[in-house]
Amino acid sequence: MILIIGGSGFLGYYLHQSLRKLEEKVISTYNKTMIDEENFYELDVRKVNDVSKFLIKYKPRILIYAVGITDVDLCERDKKLAKAINVEGIKNIIEHIRDTGSKIIYFSTSFVFDGTKKFYLETDEPNPISYYGESKLQGEKIVQESGLPYAIIRTDQPYGWKKDWHHTNSVIRVLEKLQGDKTYNEIIDWYNTPTLVDDIINATKKLLNNNNGIFHIVGTDFMNRVRLAEIVANVFELNKKNIKIINSSKLKLSAKRPNVKLKSIKDQKINNRMSSLHEGLKKMKENMEEGFKFKNKKMNHGVDRKKGN
Repeated sequence: MILIIGGSGFLGYYLHQSLRKLEEKVISTYNKTMIDEENFYELDVRKVNDVSKFLIKYKPRILIYAVGITDVDLCERDKKLAKAINVEGIKNIIEHIRDTGSKIIYFSTSFVFDGTKKFYLETDEPNPISYYGESKLQGEKIVQESGLPYAIIRTDQPYGWKKDWHHTNSVIRVLEKLQGDKTYNEIIDWYNTPTLVDDIINATKKLLNNNNGIFHIVGTDFMNRVRLAEIVANVFELNKKNIKIINSSKLKLSAKRPNVKLKSIKDQKINNRMSSLHEGLKKMKENMEEGFKFKNKKMNHGVDRKKGN
């Protein structure tokens, strides 16, 4: 059995939908957002007794931890909440499956690094500059010290179509902003590697039964947010002149953002091809009808679906 903790989230939900096509049974958990589908169960990772009863009942062969507080500024403002989910949550899980031999797959982030190097490999020493990054690094260490087989997946800026209850992502946010004829602010000094959610899922599948350790799973393009928005506008035929360039210092945010470029020395080991942003956006556009089920119909403003690519 494969158990996904956090199956209501953006990554967890689509991972559940993909893995359930395998021969092995897949179950997932949700907390605040009820998923009224087969094999979804309510679980709060902060409630130790509930976690214990749940894991005793289901005894997963593979446990995927896809839950977490990913709002960087919220983590900085409410460190107690961030620690409860990103640190104590995975600790509660580990303590109750330590004797089962279950494999752990733990999703982490580029924010475990400080951004002072040109790029970071799996072997580089983490040094987070935000509490979000610190909390995810603490979670990584708990997994590494568990004595269980594990795969830690560090990724950056997952994007793709989403369900109504999911938080927005970098691409959807640009599409929403460019719908009308108004300008919107985009940040030029934040750099990320946008990563198609389908590619993360494909990589995760290859890590289910083999390959332990830390893996950097990201797209092929490292770019600032303005360039990302321009490429989105080009692919979806929207007006990029409405993008107004600003510096992040104007936002006065709680947490610092490192500009981290992840690279991998293990990508050949799992033979997983990652998409460029342009390739990923073309795949999204080809699946436009599926995407429209997730988003407001107004998204087709400026897009000629008959043109395809």
